[in-house]
Amino acid sequence: MIDLTFITGKISYDELSSLKNTDLSDQVDALKEDMLQVEYSASLILDVGWYPSFSKDGCFQIRAIKDYEWSAPLFFSQASTIEVLIIEMTAAQKEISKVSLML
Repeated sequence: MIDLTFITGKISYDELSSLKNTDLSDQVDALKEDMLQVEYSASLILDVGWYPSFSKDGCFQIRAIKDYEWSAPLFFSQASTIEVLIIEMTAAQKEISKVSLML
């Protein structure tokens, strides 16, 4: 299981935490586009998915979105391991915090 206690927003959808902290190629059946969505104030969202779905050659995509502008994310990154995913999710949360302080 992936520990998401570092998340500061409200988790509205979570299929990410059920992944094992092991080799992702052993979990391909669980890797899909919609893995995690976290809501923050001021219409800010942290979104995590695996692209392309169910492909061992894919990667996580991490986005910070404001006002549902999916085509223009505030933050975008990719990760091919759970360790890098956590680092990038933390970076996305920092960006979300900066933006929410300016609002």
